[in-house]
Amino acid sequence: MADEIEKAMKNAKASLELSGFKVEDYHTELVRMLLTGEMTNEEFLKEAKRLAQEKGGDSK
Repeated sequence: MADEIEKAMKNAKASLELSGFKVEDYHTELVRMLLTGEMTNEEFLKEAKRLAQEKGGDSK
């Protein structure tokens, strides 16, 4: 399963970068933690929102 997760993550990262997005290591680690069950969906969303707000994203 770990190999499948890594392959899926590499494909997603490549797709995002081709679309002009920059994927940082902390983004990758956050997604990995969600996919491996180290983090709940609620925790993931809370952290993603915090990171977006930190970068000046929407505060809602």
